[in-house]
Amino acid sequence: MSHQHIGRRAFLKQSAFLSGAAAAPIGFAAGLPLSQRQEWQTFKTSPQYASLLFAIATMKANANPDDPGSWAYWCNIHVNYCPHSIAYFFGWHRGYLYHFERQLRLVADDPNLILPYWDYYTDPNLPSEFTDPGTANPLYAERFNTNVSAALSMEPFSPLLTNFMRGAKRAFEPSFESAPHNTLHNLIGGDMATMESPLDPIFWLHHANVDRLWVAWVAAGGGRVMPAISNVYWSGSYSYTPTVTMLRTHTWDTRTSLGYYYQNETLPAALPALAKSVTQSQAFISPSAPAVGSFKLTGSRVTSGTTFAAVGARDVSLDERSVSVQMPPSQEAGLALARIFRGKEAMITASGIRYKSVQVVFDNVMLTGNGKQGGYFYNIYLNLPAARNSPSATVSALIGTLGPFQVAGASHHRGGPAQLRYVVNRWVENMTEVQISMLTISFVRVNGNNRPSGSVIDIGEVRVELSSEEVDS
Repeated sequence: MSHQHIGRRAFLKQSAFLSGAAAAPIGFAAGLPLSQRQEWQTFKTSPQYASLLFAIATMKANANPDDPGSWAYWCNIHVNYCPHSIAYFFGWHRGYLYHFERQLRLVADDPNLILPYWDYYTDPNLPSEFTDPGTANPLYAERFNTNVSAALSMEPFSPLLTNFMRGAKRAFEPSFESAPHNTLHNLIGGDMATMESPLDPIFWLHHANVDRLWVAWVAAGGGRVMPAISNVYWSGSYSYTPTVTMLRTHTWDTRTSLGYYYQNETLPAALPALAKSVTQSQAFISPSAPAVGSFKLTGSRVTSGTTFAAVGARDVSLDERSVSVQMPPSQEAGLALARIFRGKEAMITASGIRYKSVQVVFDNVMLTGNGKQGGYFYNIYLNLPAARNSPSATVSALIGTLGPFQVAGASHHRGGPAQLRYVVNRWVENMTEVQISMLTISFVRVNGNNRPSGSVIDIGEVRVELSSEEVDS
């Protein structure tokens, strides 16, 4: 479809004059029946299926991007306001879905219309209604893949991740955002691999499922802790336009303020059985380090008032192969890293600053034309020597993922080449007797059924930084 994109300044100016139901205050009267958001396979048999198709088709036909009744308007909110890799990823998107759902009801003139969700942990294949390229099908979009098995992870549901918000140790939010959220965007590709991902109708079902899994995480208990509604974390509001906002406290629980719940509010027990079209080797990659590439090393240096680069490598180009970047830190930097990994502070003589955390930084990151389309991502591993008395053994820690969706988002918000940071000490701080004589960052390629070949991502520098800030996620 054709999308008329407008810049942030023009969007803010135009949105300031908007009014109507999209900006209406939230209210849920006690005693009213709750709405149930249904899984797609149930929803498509309901009377509201026709209402959804009508609403989407009508909104796509509206060519005015500053009209809340247009499809482009809601895409531009995501482009200009969405928080990724920062606090409130879950809460902001919950409010976003709520406002969008209200708009769907207005356009369809159906007060019973609800947003369905796609439970890809039950069936990782896109529902067939979204893959029919018929000209009259408003659910269709061009995509690179329609099976997301390789994007799914059980890590966010580990009983060890008991804290919720980004910045806390063992936190659910950053783990889930990395995978399956980002990886699913990357693997589907097309618009989903960009900041304009809401152009693809499957975006809304994906994020309804993201919201559902947050509900399920809270309901699972087992020591999992949400900040209390009285916690300062919930102070303030989310912004969608200057006139469309939501109090953060309204997103603490879906039933109390927003008036809905989900058909299934339990966490996945296991990954789904792989579809026949996805092989075992494509879906599960061994964490063993791939071949080491040849890269020019960059030296240690102060990189900001709070960070110090222990070691780095320049001009890392990623393609369809997995690759490792090997970097030997200086003796002083290696000792400092080892102290931080053991939960202690460390000082570097050249800076005189006490450092508390370690981050892997990808600087000046750019997508190639080939890489923008998606269909792939990389699991990022930090490989360390395991112990002084066994120099041949290594410990591999999965510290995150990298793909076109993350790069596009970081580039957009930075207004130029992206910079991406991965906090690593929360994964390895309990290691003992680690001798940091060599650091290895491994990029392990994960593909969908369809994937691009050749260069996809160029990284100006891969480096390991010490930070004086106590960052946990």
